[in-house]
Amino acid sequence: MPDTVYADVSEWQVPVDDRYPHRVLCIRSNDGDHRDRNWHVNHAWCRRRCDTGELEFFIVYFVWRPNWRRTVDVLKDMVGEPHPRMAVMIDVESWGGQITGDQSDGVNRAYWAVADWLGSPRRVIGYGNVVDLNRLWRVKPEGIRLVVAAYGTNPDYPGKVAHQYTNGQGYGNTTTLPDGAPPFGNCDMNSADGLTPRQFAAACGVPATSDAGVA
Repeated sequence: MPDTVYADVSEWQVPVDDRYPHRVLCIRSNDGDHRDRNWHVNHAWCRRRCDTGELEFFIVYFVWRPNWRRTVDVLKDMVGEPHPRMAVMIDVESWGGQITGDQSDGVNRAYWAVADWLGSPRRVIGYGNVVDLNRLWRVKPEGIRLVVAAYGTNPDYPGKVAHQYTNGQGYGNTTTLPDGAPPFGNCDMNSADGLTPRQFAAACGVPATSDAGVA
């Protein structure tokens, strides 16, 4: 079965360049109202590589915060006109106890705000580890696809479309998957198990490219 491996990066890594070898990339836009310092380089690169067919699609992620309206407004302002080969991922985490309790109402409102903006709920996915997904986002939109973070294990979870298998600290070596990618070095890495890049894109609401020769 094919797997789609891809990196997940932010201002904590160097900006992306043409050394990046994979056909999917996930980049951060904002954490609440903090704007990622590598955004302009990373976003422009993703758009350009999608336009030339060298990237199947890209994921923009934002870190959900209780000021979700402001968070979504910052995302929209940074993106501008959404690229048709872009999906958006909502990063739902407790951040060491900064966010607690059932935040489903606010997360779901952010989800639908982004879905309305993109024109399709299928282009909005979620991210978190099992504990945070269960505690913070107890009630999720029907049919949502999720990237589940679990280092050293690969748990089943309803709606899981990909698995963040390492934070770059060795877990990839136990699964024969890379712990990073050029030009970033070790970093968060993910695998959409059993999916080609095109199938992964479709699962995230991004239709197939017109180039039938691109898998």
